Amino acid sequence: MAERNNEIFGIDRRKAILTGAAALALAVAAVVGIGQVTSLHHVVRALGRGDHTWFPVCLAGALLAYAGYVAAYRDVARFDGGPALGVWMTLRIVVIGFGAVLIGSSAGTLGIDYWALHRAGEPRRGAIRRVLAVSTLQWFVLAIFACLAGAVTLTGPWRAPRAMEIAWVVAVPVCIAAATWVSSPRRSDRLTSSPPGEVELDRSPRTWGRWLQHAGGAILANSVGGVVIVRRLLRKPFAHPAALLGFPLYWAGDVLILYAALRAFGVHPHPAPLVLAYATGFAITALPLPAGGSGGVEAGLTFALNSVGIPVAPALLATLVYRAFTLWLPIGPALALLPQVRTLDRELPLVPRASRA
Repeated sequence: MAERNNEIFGIDRRKAILTGAAALALAVAAVVGIGQVTSLHHVVRALGRGDHTWFPVCLAGALLAYAGYVAAYRDVARFDGGPALGVWMTLRIVVIGFGAVLIGSSAGTLGIDYWALHRAGEPRRGAIRRVLAVSTLQWFVLAIFACLAGAVTLTGPWRAPRAMEIAWVVAVPVCIAAATWVSSPRRSDRLTSSPPGEVELDRSPRTWGRWLQHAGGAILANSVGGVVIVRRLLRKPFAHPAALLGFPLYWAGDVLILYAALRAFGVHPHPAPLVLAYATGFAITALPLPAGGSGGVEAGLTFALNSVGIPVAPALLATLVYRAFTLWLPIGPALALLPQVRTLDRELPLVPRASRA
């Protein structure tokens, strides 16, 4: 069974141990580096005053985030005749995917989402575009929240860097306009047409240019294809409510974890600057950082919180608690469900197709 699991997800125990050790080392390095900015005495004092009764609220936020992601992923998967995944099946896929980075999986979260859809009968191109649609919808919701938060802080008394506010208020409408333009029915058919054939990459430099052009065309076509799916979902909100409500629940749960962590260390943040700082710090995780972004995310989120008026010491401690619930806690459930990989491999090809609207 273990060999079969490894074959599917590229799980490597040695890689998992090394990745976990690297993530821990990077997090410690980030804490030490941030400690140069604030006094260690302040951190220890804030830690001593911590109110652990807020930690169950962090757990509730994590569970809400799981529920939102499961709902959204399942509804996007079944959209327009896609695989009709069951709730228990989707939950297993999502839980394993959330812990994929630190259990030594070469696939990663998006790779596991793709594997599940493809194994359930979705063609390769369709599975890629559905996974990209999930990611696009996820970031679209966060961007809307950040844009609204930036608009509120611009007109209110709360402290936030003006550049941060303007960046979200300006960039989000521009990105939405660009997405609307490329996904227009007048252009989408042309832009979503994948380059024909296959181009093999070998050692000859003469093949590199053609391979890059072919790969770039495929990436553009699939990316626009994901945006087209999101556009079609938004045009029929009542037909697929879970797809559109799932990610607001996901982000609400994730922000709740950070909010409760800050409250645990005596900070009472206003929602608008908190969402603005959270979105800015979370944008770092979009980068392909190693070990789940450990170290970089801790530093980025800590200083983003500090930029909206939260002292560095409680911001650092709250960030570490947040990462404990979002990076380290998912490893346990993911490991517990790894034996289910073989079961999923058998069950997914039997999943029926949803009816087309």
